[in-house]
Amino acid sequence: MNAREVPETLQRAREEESHQVAAGGSGPTGEQAPSALQMRMRILEMSAVFSELNDGILRAVARRMRPVSLTARDTLRLSGQGGDVVMFLASGQVEESVTDPKGKVLLTRRRAPGDLVILPVPRTADRYVTSIYGLVDSVLLTLDRDGLLEGLGPNLEKVAVTLDKLWDQELTAAAAIEAQTASKTGAPVVAFFSAKGGAGTTTLAINTAAALARKFPRQVLLIDLAAPFGHAALFADLIATGSIASASKASQVDFEGVLRGNIVNHRTGMGVLPGTLRPEEVDTLTGELTGRVLDVVVAWQKVIVVDLGTSLGEAGLAVIERAECLVVVLPPEIAAMTDARRALAIFRDIMNVPDNRMELVLNQRTPHPPLDRAAIESILGRKMSVVVGFDD
Repeated sequence: MNAREVPETLQRAREEESHQVAAGGSGPTGEQAPSALQMRMRILEMSAVFSELNDGILRAVARRMRPVSLTARDTLRLSGQGGDVVMFLASGQVEESVTDPKGKVLLTRRRAPGDLVILPVPRTADRYVTSIYGLVDSVLLTLDRDGLLEGLGPNLEKVAVTLDKLWDQELTAAAAIEAQTASKTGAPVVAFFSAKGGAGTTTLAINTAAALARKFPRQVLLIDLAAPFGHAALFADLIATGSIASASKASQVDFEGVLRGNIVNHRTGMGVLPGTLRPEEVDTLTGELTGRVLDVVVAWQKVIVVDLGTSLGEAGLAVIERAECLVVVLPPEIAAMTDARRALAIFRDIMNVPDNRMELVLNQRTPHPPLDRAAIESILGRKMSVVVGFDD
């Protein structure tokens, strides 16, 4: 197995580009041809780090990306000197591993084309070494500090903060993986659902998961299946880099590893697994895929909390069938009562969910709601398990 330091590789890439420019005159090189530039812009657009930048800045950054070839069974090692680069996988497949100063492997990730290879930030680069192993012939796209500064200009600080946050999430993930051990008994599943959007389901699911994580640090997972737009990672101030939908593209052998890699971990000890990152991926969340995910995650967590939002699609139904507790969130509004009655009828009469597995939570989002607890209990014919009062 060969290994080389990344600064040397970057220098060779620049020299190769200079030769291309000299040979090609003033016309665009193949590396900067429109199709190559568009591909790089697309990779940047899909990244959580660069997605909010405008097209002009993305184009400037894309022009400064440099290709680095990594042959199968070759390894790139990024030490402290290479800690200031951003790297994407353009094609092929690589395995990234992060080691501490003693050589202990803290984390391994399998990267697919388009993925950002999360690297140690400069403030910690002397304490960690990242190795990138080519599983097949691959091409990486790199950005060094100068390229970032030239391409981003005043946006550099914002991107640097995001890269810092991603690296902190990687360290938190490493601690979580070390704390998790396989269990003979599967973790219970707690599902949060509301028949009406905006009822506060995501907020309650996140707060519940965070509270449980204080009791079971790094062993509580929140799965975000709210469709088409899940906001659990955003509400938890995390940067989502993968999802169930993206993990579904992995091979059967790699599925569990990729799924674990797509969990983003909060410093409080709670993990968040997005169902999708883009609304067009919602159709990939089938009942069969959701069942596979639950089969995997219940083995190394203490509690699984699932935010279903208002979804009663395949994925939501698969979760409800397995949930030990279904929390139905109700806003004290007249319009929500009809939908709530219909949903409860579906759970009870069609899905055969017993009453003792359903908990009704009244979430008072305003100081003077149109319906009080007694009126809602009378309409639904059920007692509220919990009332969350308005907090100004």
